[in-house]
Amino acid sequence: MQERSRSKVKGGKPLIVFAGRSNVGKSSTIRALTGRRVRVGKRPGSTRWEFLIDLGSIILADMAGFGHMAGQSKATIEETKITVIHRLEEWGKKIAVAILIVDVSLFRVLVERWDKRGEIPVDIEFYGFLSEISSGVIVAANKIDKVKKSKISYELDYLEMKLREAVPDTEPQIVPISASKRVNISHLKETIEANLDRRGVEKPEW
Repeated sequence: MQERSRSKVKGGKPLIVFAGRSNVGKSSTIRALTGRRVRVGKRPGSTRWEFLIDLGSIILADMAGFGHMAGQSKATIEETKITVIHRLEEWGKKIAVAILIVDVSLFRVLVERWDKRGEIPVDIEFYGFLSEISSGVIVAANKIDKVKKSKISYELDYLEMKLREAVPDTEPQIVPISASKRVNISHLKETIEANLDRRGVEKPEW
């Protein structure tokens, strides 16, 4: 059962939340994991609310994308980001696992751009935030197919370094994937299930 919702999650089921900047492939990753049809935006920022899927033992929540949104004002962009943060804080201990999707093919470029402005890159900011509200945070490094093979280890090492800087006392859980090519999706699924098992949550009905 799928449910688009602006309201609170009903019942006592734990949550798996998927978060990330606009256009990093959250919905595509969920579709690759579950085989279920979920809305996939045609442009950045087209999703403005969470999308819920009942997977039996858990509820999967695809959060609104944050960051740059084509055709949207800065005020709207900031409002969407704050709405996502408030929703996640509202759910609190219901969150069993949080998956942050990043575009690994652009991660370094975006981080360096934000660093030049003296600002915390939004991907890293959200990794720190998710680490505060959930003991299980997985970073799905999406679009690995868009990285030259000779550069994959280089980009993944850079991603790990930045995550360690953000949350020094936590070992980053990074799973490189390509949602569009369905590369390493089974490993992502296994990593999610391992985190759920540590929380005593049954496997989802993928």
